[in-house]
Amino acid sequence: MIHTTISPKTIDDLVAVAEPLGIAVVDAAVSGGPHNIAAGDLALFVGGAEDAVGRIGPILKSYGNPLIHVGPSGNGLRVKLVNNALFAAQIGLLAEAEELGRQLGVAPETLFEALPYGSASCKIMGNVAMRGSVEAFRTSVGEFISKDVSVVRNTVAELGADLGVLDTAINART
Repeated sequence: MIHTTISPKTIDDLVAVAEPLGIAVVDAAVSGGPHNIAAGDLALFVGGAEDAVGRIGPILKSYGNPLIHVGPSGNGLRVKLVNNALFAAQIGLLAEAEELGRQLGVAPETLFEALPYGSASCKIMGNVAMRGSVEAFRTSVGEFISKDVSVVRNTVAELGADLGVLDTAINART
């Protein structure tokens, strides 16, 4: 069982060694924070063979909800990497929106009090709104975001992929 955010290549290497020995490798990438842990509702993106995921499902359900089976071993992590890139990009977009609000004469606290009720609302905006500004939110999650973005960038480079416009948004107002 792998919960850590590492390179999908590492998981592929583990599978190559473990499967011939009859050992199943399951990755259950975690999405959520301390409040999700306390509530028992961490989202788990689970990669692995259907039978292996079924066997460990009851254990995962003791601290994760929902459990989302996303395909073979390594896909849990791959989904989490996309999630983390999008999360960081949303923070960057919200920083740009905050700056636009300032230019238009709207204080960040006012902007983020109002925007969660509009059509542009998203989960991350609610978290920013609770803190009053993007910078306050970044301060609270900065350590995790920096690590996750680093893993995403390294993995994308290792696999020859491209973050595209997500990279621009991730870099916004940093």
